[in-house]
Amino acid sequence: MVEFVRRGEGSRVHFFESELRKRVLPMQLKRIQQNDKTVLKELVLPQWLDWDLLYEWSIRESHPAKGAECILCNARAERGMDFNGKFICDECFFRLRAMP
Repeated sequence: MVEFVRRGEGSRVHFFESELRKRVLPMQLKRIQQNDKTVLKELVLPQWLDWDLLYEWSIRESHPAKGAECILCNARAERGMDFNGKFICDECFFRLRAMP
């Protein structure tokens, strides 16, 4: 999501924030979180949306609206990802990714 914002792809960000919530039912969201790829056959999604993005979005949707606490910086963040059951905010994730 942060990469879409950095590249200036506002339509994709808008799709994630509003359109995708309307298209995915709660039961389908649960199946996506369980890594059930058969859900892709049930959904009508754009070609640029691959499984990894959809899975990451579903994990993000499972966190409360106030955000979750990052295990690295101990700050509350709305955006991030789960890694081995622990929440990592986007900022810390990109810092780790940039490390050699």
